[in-house]
Amino acid sequence: MNSHVRASRHQARGFTMIEVMIAVAVIAIVMAMAITQMQPAVQQSRANAGMAEVVSAFRTAQSYAVSYRRFVQVSFPSYPGVNANQLQVTIKNSMTPNAGNDVIFATYALEGSVYYQKYTGMPDTPDAFGNATAVNFESVDGGPTTGMFFQPDGTFVDSTGNPVNGTVFLGVNNFASSARAITILGSTGRVKSYHTNGTNAWKQAY
Repeated sequence: MNSHVRASRHQARGFTMIEVMIAVAVIAIVMAMAITQMQPAVQQSRANAGMAEVVSAFRTAQSYAVSYRRFVQVSFPSYPGVNANQLQVTIKNSMTPNAGNDVIFATYALEGSVYYQKYTGMPDTPDAFGNATAVNFESVDGGPTTGMFFQPDGTFVDSTGNPVNGTVFLGVNNFASSARAITILGSTGRVKSYHTNGTNAWKQAY
């Protein structure tokens, strides 16, 4: 009888504090390893989201210009400040007779630590519109000082009507593999995007 009671008590014994601490430590190590392995994928996803937002902003601006027969300005109000991540679309009614005042259509802000930036060693895109700066249009940092616009015919031009070609480079801080690029061909308004897998080469995304 006594031996049966002792066996039952032995089987019902809980974990000691040391055993619990060891289990918690093992779980923490496994979680830390999993988070570390997931980081590249997370940063890639954030960079893709930022690229998609810039592409969408350009195409929305172009679509509005064509649909409503207006001039639509695209600018980068926070650039070239530290951690610049804004893009603004403005309906330039003042450029159309009797159309009224200018209206800010939308201000986009990239999320997830995605900013306009270039990474050392990354070449220009296959479109070769220039990569001297992160926001480069007609070799001007941030674009022409007098503005750049989609016209009612869908082309992208400066204030004198000359086509503007350019590239926007972006990515997550300290993750070169998150480098992304968006180009625009002024004569048609065509927008293209590129990504890299960290091999210092660009591949067209969409």
